[in-house]
Amino acid sequence: MSPTSPSGFAIRACVVAAVLVHGLMAQQSSSVGEAGRGAVLAVTPAQKGYVPLTQAQRFRQYVKHMFSAESFLRSAAGAGINQALNVPHEWGQGAEGYGRRFASSYGSHIIQSTVMYGASTFLHEDNRYFRSGLTGFRPRVKYAIASSFLARHDDGTRHFSWSRIGSYVSEAAISRAWQPPSERGPTHAVDSFAIVLGVETGFNIAREFLPRFFHSQPPVLPGQAH
Repeated sequence: MSPTSPSGFAIRACVVAAVLVHGLMAQQSSSVGEAGRGAVLAVTPAQKGYVPLTQAQRFRQYVKHMFSAESFLRSAAGAGINQALNVPHEWGQGAEGYGRRFASSYGSHIIQSTVMYGASTFLHEDNRYFRSGLTGFRPRVKYAIASSFLARHDDGTRHFSWSRIGSYVSEAAISRAWQPPSERGPTHAVDSFAIVLGVETGFNIAREFLPRFFHSQPPVLPGQAH
């Protein structure tokens, strides 16, 4: 597996994100220690500026995630990456090749959205993007990258998002069913996962810096752990 391949990128991205997540959790633990662990844990979600999703809101979020303009843009971006890489090569180039890749990308997106909706409902995970409220380019980029792996729970704290990452894995695996022979198998599923992860991270950075164009949630109250 080449380090410059999408598979190699996925491994490096996961390592970098793990370091960022660890750093953010360490900062959170530090701030808890400074303010008094018992007092901070007693803060309610409303006081922290976070209100959990209702089931009706969660369902509307699911429908929006599937059919919004951003969803089409996301699918177009994924198709564009595959077009540039000529993956799969059986689909060729030009408008016809791009059309097939877009249809594949959007079909994968529907799978990902559905799996994430079901899993996040069961696990009480909120995968919406909340802006960091931080200042400075690097801290905000780090937060945006780490957010590709984290979700909020009902108490407002952020943890590893099993529903998000699980939906990416499911999408990459299930989408092999309609791929031509050259793109089947576990290695190509990892490549697909890498592309989805890269696109999601790019959108999170856009949500952080361009909230008017890429809708995101306001940050939690200043001084609270992100």
